[in-house]
Amino acid sequence: MEQAKDILAGKRLTYVTPGMTVMDAASKMTAAKIGAVVVLEDGKLKGIFTERDILNRVVSAGKDPKEIKVSEIMTTNVVVCQAADSYETCLAMMKQVGCRHMPIVEEDRLLGILSIRDLLKHHISVKDAEIKMMTSLYQYQPPTMDH
Repeated sequence: MEQAKDILAGKRLTYVTPGMTVMDAASKMTAAKIGAVVVLEDGKLKGIFTERDILNRVVSAGKDPKEIKVSEIMTTNVVVCQAADSYETCLAMMKQVGCRHMPIVEEDRLLGILSIRDLLKHHISVKDAEIKMMTSLYQYQPPTMDH
């Protein structure tokens, strides 16, 4: 079974810092075509910042994204999964805490962030492989022994 760190392989880590403005962070997210970033300070995970944070805590609150800092609206109580966790464990954790993005750590080191989309794409590929295997077993016809 593949581990979370295997699914992360090849994914580039995009992050912001707590002192960045929401506008700068949003621009960085737009350029990377992602919906969430981790917030790092001195290499340490301080929070997570998502497009929902922008919508719910900035836009709908009438705040100026050019003035407000990421640190003022980021989620600081971040739930993480371990690098060795299975994708099923990560999905279950996301469901339990109600999030769509999960930072992946190994010991105290941040490896990256997985989205629910990443995990569901992996889940589909696993299920496709299982279906192919089951189909080949079902269609298998052993050789006959004619005497």
